[in-house]
Amino acid sequence: MSATGRLIGLAVAFAMFLFSAYVFINTGDWVAAVFAIGSLGYGLFFMSRPGGSKP
Repeated sequence: MSATGRLIGLAVAFAMFLFSAYVFINTGDWVAAVFAIGSLGYGLFFMSRPGGSKP
């Protein structure tokens, strides 16, 4: 994965987490909590990938 792809993935996962947490705090909807946890998983996935382009 390229460094740019990794950075974009992290940014999108962070934005998804912020939005889901905001919705959960304001509504208490459990689905938003599940999405927040899922976006943390995506963040961990992108953080665990190396930043350089490797085959």
